[in-house]
Amino acid sequence: MKTTIRLTFAAFALLGAQRIFAQASSSSGSQTASSTPAPYSCTDDPERHRFDFWIGAWDVKTEDGAHVGDSVIESTSNGCAVLENWTGAKGGTGKSLNSYNSRLKQWQQFWIGSDGDVHEYRESQNDGNSLVFFWKPAGSTQTVIRLTFTPIDKDTVRQHSELSSDAGKTWKTGYDFYYHRRS
Repeated sequence: MKTTIRLTFAAFALLGAQRIFAQASSSSGSQTASSTPAPYSCTDDPERHRFDFWIGAWDVKTEDGAHVGDSVIESTSNGCAVLENWTGAKGGTGKSLNSYNSRLKQWQQFWIGSDGDVHEYRESQNDGNSLVFFWKPAGSTQTVIRLTFTPIDKDTVRQHSELSSDAGKTWKTGYDFYYHRRS
């Protein structure tokens, strides 16, 4: 009986090892290049590059030149997203992940700050050279935050945050930052 159990166990172990070996062999390049699909790349989709003007390392200032922070913006996820790495002059940090949602035909941004503040900009529109995001906080029918990114030139980007408490009829500036490319 013990011999039968050992042989059965050994047979299962051998079959398992053969299956693992076969899987490893097929994923280690023994297939031809033509039979292995290439990973999806966003590099050929021009809409996914609409926000590339923001990529770079930046000194961030107000219009009058006061330093408010530093930001490093990078392409990520095979060119399918733009990742912001923010460090405020007063020590706060944050990240935003920005991507074009091809199903909805618009850009979206997810921001999380070191203070736990989360903004989900689920709607956007193009306004000339500018990319404009909109956030409507949950539970509010009247509050809208509009976040506009405008390339001023190849080395300057304006980020203008505005708040409306009347569903977009009037706007008040929350902040107005200018990103100056580091050399």
